[in-house]
Amino acid sequence: MRTRFSRPVRSNRRSGARQIAPMRPRTAQQGFTLIEVLIAIALMALVSLLSWKGLEQVSNARDWLGEESADQAIVLRTLGQIERDLNRAYAGTPAGTISSTSGSADGTGTGTTASSSSTTLLPPGIDITQSSGAVLLNLIRATPENGLWQRVMWRLRPDGLWRYSGAPGSSYPLPEPDQGVLIMPDVSRLDVRAWLTGQGWINPLRPATARAAGLEIAIERQRGNQKERYTRIVVLS
Repeated sequence: MRTRFSRPVRSNRRSGARQIAPMRPRTAQQGFTLIEVLIAIALMALVSLLSWKGLEQVSNARDWLGEESADQAIVLRTLGQIERDLNRAYAGTPAGTISSTSGSADGTGTGTTASSSSTTLLPPGIDITQSSGAVLLNLIRATPENGLWQRVMWRLRPDGLWRYSGAPGSSYPLPEPDQGVLIMPDVSRLDVRAWLTGQGWINPLRPATARAAGLEIAIERQRGNQKERYTRIVVLS
């Protein structure tokens, strides 16, 4: 129900006439101007752009962290596998000779014989040789199960660091390490040093009269314009 309001009436005491008071004009409702609307749209667009850039940076950072994590996992897995092989290396009385082979042209682990290191410096199950300037790490290690032994060889190829392993056996001669797997790509150098108490780090190919207390394994690779070097020190029993 609408309520009607009557206009106020003023009375003129002198003339006795009744006058109608004029109505006050209603105030017009204020709205946004075109400039204000354009400014608001521009601010919203700027905020949206900044938010998009922030999300893009977060996404790129997440992808970069994922790639770095996967790459570091490869490095840790490689060094960890070398350390496990060295820790499982035969350290008892020599029961045979480790055949020091530099590998054929196809890299299967069979080929010409390389110069071997001194047998007094390292345990019988570890043999470090050198062929064409590249270090070869030959091992006789215990298998994780069955109590057998197998030959393992670490060597460089043009595409990276490879690990070759032979079939497990219980007696000498053990099968050649002919099954190879690329463990770490883009490796350009493999270095091994031996720690001799009282002398420090020495070349493992150097003759020595005492047993080394540890080995340092160093891996170098070229990643972009930066050269990276990773090392792992293994204590020998």
